[in-house]
Amino acid sequence: MREAVIAALRRDPELLPKVAETLRVRIDERDGPMSTVVQSAGALEPIIRQAVKKRPSKLGTFGLRTSHLIAQLAADDRRSSTRLQKIAEGGTVGIVFVDVADFTSFTAENGDKAALKMLSKLSVLINSAIKPCKGEVVKHLGDGYLLAFPSASQAVRGSASIRNAMKKKQLAVSIRIAVHAGEPLVEQDDLLGHDVNLTARLLDHCDPGAIIVSEAAKDLAKKRLKKIRFRDRRVVKIRGLSTPLAAYSI
Repeated sequence: MREAVIAALRRDPELLPKVAETLRVRIDERDGPMSTVVQSAGALEPIIRQAVKKRPSKLGTFGLRTSHLIAQLAADDRRSSTRLQKIAEGGTVGIVFVDVADFTSFTAENGDKAALKMLSKLSVLINSAIKPCKGEVVKHLGDGYLLAFPSASQAVRGSASIRNAMKKKQLAVSIRIAVHAGEPLVEQDDLLGHDVNLTARLLDHCDPGAIIVSEAAKDLAKKRLKKIRFRDRRVVKIRGLSTPLAAYSI
């Protein structure tokens, strides 16, 4: 998308000052990075539309479609931010990291197109599995995902649902899942802070196909999870932490 917009601006130099001035005015109207993105996308659309009428071309039409897409993506991010704020209302957030085990080897053996196709299927699977547990995909991280849940118990349930769905779909890869609970910072449409970092580091101690749960998440979740058994307690060393952490498998 970025390249298409740049190409459109280069094709018609008269667009550049119009875009710059319109964006400057729109940005001054409201504060906040998300508002800036939404307003900027809206500002681009009439300018590109005028350019299309002036000099019809496939590139110009694509630029117009691009502005529509940017606006839609920005609106989706805004809705995601609102959902994250709601998830964090109770204070404690269930934090989950999912990643594909040996993704580099899979890509080397099957090619980039197959890898992207597999990740697309995995994204659909994860979104479907966590929906009943009120989970939210915060962001994709290459071959990984950061998820948020309103509680530790829902995070554990959601993780188990993902693993069960993987077994049913029989995707050609294995995944690792780490579960923790804490009070991360909610910044726009992202989660930040120590508890997020700790969850990511837990993956270092998770085998393919397994789910590792921190003791903090287990203690908060166990009263609500009668059918899930926490087992194989072990103490693991987390990179960057001086104190070892107790963790369980489910």
